Amino acid sequence: MTGLPFLSSISHLRERYLAALCSGVAASLIFSEPGWGLLGLLLVPFAIYHRTWALVAFLMGLVGGATNGAIWLSHQLPGECLGREVSLTGRIVTLPREQLFATGQLRVTAEMEVTHVGDALCAAPKRVKVTQYIEAEEVGSSLRYNTHVHGRWRFKPLVSQINPGSLPDQARWVSRGIDAAVTPVGQLIQTPLHQPIPDFRSRVLAGWADRQGEGWAAMRALLLGDTRSMSQGEWRDLRHLGVVHVLVISGLHIGLLASLSFLLFQLPRRLMRIPGDGGGMAFASVSALIVTGCYAALVGATFPVMRAYLMLVAAQLPQLFGWNTTGRHGLLLVISAMLLWDPRIMLGASFWLSAGATWLLVCMPWQSLGIRSLIATQIKMIALMAPMTLFWFGETSVLGLATNLVVVPVVTMIMVPLGLVGLLLFDAAPTFSEQLWWCGAQLWLLVRTCFDWILGCCRYWAVITANLGMLQFSLGLLALLLWGESRRYASIAFLIAALFSWPENQTAARHLMTLLDVGQGLALVVQVGGRTLIYDTGFGESDGFTQAEKVLLPYLTHRGVERIDTLVISHADRDHSGGLDVLRGAVPIGRHLGFGGEPCRNGERWVWGSVEFLVINGPGHGQQDRNDGSCGLLIKTPGLSVLIPGDVSAARERQWVRYWRDELAVSILVLAHHGSRTSSSHALLKWASPEWALVSAGRGNAFGHPHEEVVERITRREQTTVLNTAMSGAIEINLAERNIPELTPARGPRAPYWLKLP
Repeated sequence: MTGLPFLSSISHLRERYLAALCSGVAASLIFSEPGWGLLGLLLVPFAIYHRTWALVAFLMGLVGGATNGAIWLSHQLPGECLGREVSLTGRIVTLPREQLFATGQLRVTAEMEVTHVGDALCAAPKRVKVTQYIEAEEVGSSLRYNTHVHGRWRFKPLVSQINPGSLPDQARWVSRGIDAAVTPVGQLIQTPLHQPIPDFRSRVLAGWADRQGEGWAAMRALLLGDTRSMSQGEWRDLRHLGVVHVLVISGLHIGLLASLSFLLFQLPRRLMRIPGDGGGMAFASVSALIVTGCYAALVGATFPVMRAYLMLVAAQLPQLFGWNTTGRHGLLLVISAMLLWDPRIMLGASFWLSAGATWLLVCMPWQSLGIRSLIATQIKMIALMAPMTLFWFGETSVLGLATNLVVVPVVTMIMVPLGLVGLLLFDAAPTFSEQLWWCGAQLWLLVRTCFDWILGCCRYWAVITANLGMLQFSLGLLALLLWGESRRYASIAFLIAALFSWPENQTAARHLMTLLDVGQGLALVVQVGGRTLIYDTGFGESDGFTQAEKVLLPYLTHRGVERIDTLVISHADRDHSGGLDVLRGAVPIGRHLGFGGEPCRNGERWVWGSVEFLVINGPGHGQQDRNDGSCGLLIKTPGLSVLIPGDVSAARERQWVRYWRDELAVSILVLAHHGSRTSSSHALLKWASPEWALVSAGRGNAFGHPHEEVVERITRREQTTVLNTAMSGAIEINLAERNIPELTPARGPRAPYWLKLP
């Protein structure tokens, strides 16, 4: 055996032991305190005594993951640092994204690697999200890619919403290694770093600045990892077609480019029919890795891309060093090392997509490569991506099989090679290189023309939406990995996953109210048997992001809701009505009250089973003093009652007290106007006398909601407990016929350690 002795000995670790090690690391992520995982050390002697080596590997993974978690917690930003100004130095490592608002203000976001923090207490973060607000005419002072930045910054909390049916925001941040958010205070000093590959990337992007259109946007995404010019509508179409992964650089691109490069370097030998030998194969493998490494650096060398590249290198090591093992074994080794180094990468979709794509490509028999093999691998790739996209994004496309069979070969075998040749000739033959890029852009437009026709025919049934739980996801993934080795076990895993995926019967659902965590806004869902009422939709921009898409629709899918019986929009403010258009286009609505629908009529009542609804304010349409015109709603059951006042002021609350009096005595009060100091009057609190006061507000919001005066006013009443979605996440309330309210926050005391907030 040749190669490095230490590494070759590691290569003999059995695959099932490595899989057990990875499982142990994954299990460490469920503990509310990582220290609990260290108790696994107590079982190690028992496992060794009984020679259950797979259990030993699992326990070592559990202990390793728990130790890593404890260290990670000790390096988190203290809560005292939020809002504090500090001197900070770092390097901008991602392409800044710009968004121009109607007010003329420009928002610029990027990620920065921190090299120095002036305050020792706040020195923990190593990578931060940067948000800069400037006027449009000051665009010259905006953040620039690959620059050394120094200035005064203010620490802000990261968005940390958590709701049933959607993945928590913190999973996205911790999987990407982002520790905090900052905004600049005053002027920044930016110095270019003059690094060859990032500078070349910047020069190419500058040269393409005037190249507009979807074809050029696709070329920028494929060759330079720049997706900033892709519109929301284009991403939506790509999701419906099942080809989003084609324009987001991941393990798929790294693996397929390496495979294509390997075949090209093998082509002369095959054409001349030179007998194969180990040296020729090694040369082709090393050359393919070099080409792929340059591509990874060119698209920004992001964490997901570099993880995929390291997986590919590990899969090739056995062949290069002559180890008596497989590429799959090498891939498992590097995955194990990655997870021990940072277990939290498992919380992001990019890790799974890269690992899955690399796994399939590594297991592909390249020596017998042919059309049938390529098609079979493509089908397996789509079958693997379907459960992954269902789990991570809540939807998958039924068109994916057909569209991917066309677009993946076009992109990886034509567009990317054309673009890479153009990049090689960028300085030597700029005109010819631009013609190559133009050909690639036109090819994408041709493909999109065909896809537009398909979408026109199939748009309304192209996407399957479902909420795939961790159990179904794991079983489906296991089945795909077992397929081809043990089809009996694979079939059993598929069957169990299908049984657990059976949709919940909504008509049998318990009476439930959920105050969703939509940041600075309000969205509330009430389910009574098979009926559903929605009160407000959360914030939404007029032509962009909405909390309805992010939170509300996934929650409805999670609960199996296919129709909204009653929709109440309290008033026109965008933090309450911003997702109305999205909701209308996605789910059938029976009756619509308030803004955008029929006026709310004060005193109107209706009953669903044992639950009564009473409108206590309206009409919800007014443009002047529209806060006081909010549709207020009182929900009563035989055991408890809930008051939802909208954004009314203290003056309107006092009018309610004079008119409704005893009707206002409730178990649960949703604070008006997110806990603003202009609401939640002494009069209302006295008559309502709630056991729980719920606040729907964004963490670290600019308005200071809930105001400290309001919180103090409530806490002086010892029988009332305040719960804020900014800290607790979504709050589920059981509307069963009992006198004691049963509230369940999404971020409870047993939440995993990485979900805790400072």
